[in-house]
Amino acid sequence: MRVVLKHPAPRSTALAIGLRQQAHQVLELPLRRLEPRTDDPHTLAQLDALASFDWLVFVSPGAVGAAVPVLATRQPGWPRQGIGLIGPGTEAALRSAGLHAPPGCRWIRPERAPYDAQALLGEPPFDAPAGLSMLVIRGERGRDDWIAALRERGARVEVAAVLRAEPIAPDPARLDEAGGWLAQARDEPVAFVFSTADAMDRLDPVLPHAGRAVATALAVHPRLVARLRELGWSQARLLEPGEDGLRLALESSRAAPGRMPSACDRNPANGEA
Repeated sequence: MRVVLKHPAPRSTALAIGLRQQAHQVLELPLRRLEPRTDDPHTLAQLDALASFDWLVFVSPGAVGAAVPVLATRQPGWPRQGIGLIGPGTEAALRSAGLHAPPGCRWIRPERAPYDAQALLGEPPFDAPAGLSMLVIRGERGRDDWIAALRERGARVEVAAVLRAEPIAPDPARLDEAGGWLAQARDEPVAFVFSTADAMDRLDPVLPHAGRAVATALAVHPRLVARLRELGWSQARLLEPGEDGLRLALESSRAAPGRMPSACDRNPANGEA
């Protein structure tokens, strides 16, 4: 199947390799590049003090990818109680990175969709965190409302920004090819995979509307799916997080164009960039 990936680089490249091994035709169209920011002295000091926190919270697979190599080389110890994860995609990234927690270090994430920071606040001990200290691992920019909620509930929260997102202009040739695939969607099935609202809004003026009614559009959160439908992608669907979720979504889309598994088939993923 033809697949257009909008994930930030270098994550888009890693996903593309796996999809091509499954015989998909993949076009990478990243609009941001994620650069590690782990040479910042303040960030390094926060990571070195990891053992002084009760909880470590990773907000995305990208945050895992940036922080784990530093943690592996500096070996600062472990948080006193456990690790919080936004969803199964972040958990899969942490396990793939080979970071093995010692006995007694709990891993907590939302058990069901939507997988986002707000859902994590509903899981113990994040629902009543008074007196706990937490280090949140994320990019330079991100939502602060859930962090403010933790602090209002009595937690001491620090944020370690391990990633910097640099905007990049889409390659004109790839953009033209993506537009051509979209225009041919009725005859040749194609899936556009979005991970951020920013990618949707930046590409909306330059992608043709012809084909949006029949092309599959996949996103990882209900807010993103709703935005896609506003932009004319009537076949917009949720997908489960991680590479396995994307693979299953593409298989389902190719087998039954216009239909994705419903909540009765499996739990759809609704979060994680």
